[in-house]
Amino acid sequence: MAHLEELSVEECWKLAPGNGLARIGWTAPGGPVVIPVNHVVHDGSLWIRTSAHSSLAEQVDESQIAVLVDDIDAQTHLGWSVQFKGRAAVLYREEQVPEQVRSLRTWPAGVRPLWIKLSNPEINGRRLTAG
Repeated sequence: MAHLEELSVEECWKLAPGNGLARIGWTAPGGPVVIPVNHVVHDGSLWIRTSAHSSLAEQVDESQIAVLVDDIDAQTHLGWSVQFKGRAAVLYREEQVPEQVRSLRTWPAGVRPLWIKLSNPEINGRRLTAG
């Protein structure tokens, strides 16, 4: 049986880059939406790259979002999850994005010129360990 423990904010930031895959959630006009996204963390912010006409870009600017980053082993049932919550901002110009963040490549092919930035988010996390 696994033991559930809370993570410190510092531990959350260390784990957050994970494998670069996260899930973002927001409330769309038709109800809640959750989709997988690639992400990067840099200097106290979480960054996501998206296409210009995506529902993500069209619906999250200046809205509350949640992003979940995790790594769970399906065999052992051990792992961790980190949740970020806060107000998103859509950035339209590459010069608004730090050089260290621009290298983020998304798994799906296609042009993704816009950036979603979650600055100074509320963070919490949990870890399942062998108990």
